[in-house]
Amino acid sequence: MIVVTSTFKSLPGKREKIIELARPCIETTRKEKGCIRYELFVSGDDSVTLQFIEEWTDLDSLRAHLKSPHLAAFKEQRADSVDKGGILKVFEAKEVSLN
Repeated sequence: MIVVTSTFKSLPGKREKIIELARPCIETTRKEKGCIRYELFVSGDDSVTLQFIEEWTDLDSLRAHLKSPHLAAFKEQRADSVDKGGILKVFEAKEVSLN
């Protein structure tokens, strides 16, 4: 399984706009081949930090998502509402038993 965290900051007062713009992208992404989980979280500590947490079956599915038109559209729509930069982390994970 592939796990992705994408953390970024909205410009002051723009967080709600980004959340609304994200809704169609989230709905479409959840239907993509290989998508296990795709969630957008907002920070409880400040009013600007947002984070996507994603789970994918494999890297090819993630790569296809990164090239998808709906993700490109979301990035373009939010461009004037986000602080430059951000942190993208991609992990390969495997399930383990606690027994």
